[in-house]
Amino acid sequence: MIHANTRHAAPAQPKPELRHAFGRFPTGIAVITLLDEQGAPYGLTINSFASVSMEPPMISWNVIRGSLAHARVSQSLRFVVNILARDQRHIAQQMTGPVETRFAGIGYRETQSGLPVLDDALATFECALHGAIPAGDHDIILGTVENFEHREGLPLVYWQGSYATAAHYDSGR
Repeated sequence: MIHANTRHAAPAQPKPELRHAFGRFPTGIAVITLLDEQGAPYGLTINSFASVSMEPPMISWNVIRGSLAHARVSQSLRFVVNILARDQRHIAQQMTGPVETRFAGIGYRETQSGLPVLDDALATFECALHGAIPAGDHDIILGTVENFEHREGLPLVYWQGSYATAAHYDSGR
C-alpha cells in the first residue's frame, strides 16, 4: 500500500512560475460532454485526461472543486471524454466560452443513453462516474469506461500555455 507523506508541505511557489513549469509537459486536449439537469448538452475542455486501468477499464481527469463543471459532473453521474484531433481547436476554445453557446454549430451525435459525442474526435470514452478524489483545489474524477471508439489522426495538444499540434511520432522501429 502507498502512503502519502503529509507531514511536510511544499513551500509556496508563485503561481505564474508554477504554471510555466507545468506547461513544459505537453498534454492532449479533450472535451468532457454530459447532460445538464434539464437534459441539455454541456461540455468543458480539459487537458488532464489519463488512462488509469485496463481491468476494469478506467480513466481520470481533473475538475476545479466548486465550479459549475464540478456541479454538473456530480449531478450527471455519466459523461463522455472526447479526445480532440488537431483540426478541432475551435471546439476546445468554444467549450470554454459561455455555457449557452458551447454547442452552437458543433456537430455531435447521441449515445443510446443520450450523452453527446463530438463528431470527428480521435477517441471517445463513454463513462459512468466511479468516484471523485479530493486533490488540492481540484477533484480527480474517475470514470469506468462502458463504451469507446477511436480513429486514426493527429491529436490537438497543449504545450507552454498554447495549443499545438503533433506532427510526427517515432514508432520505435
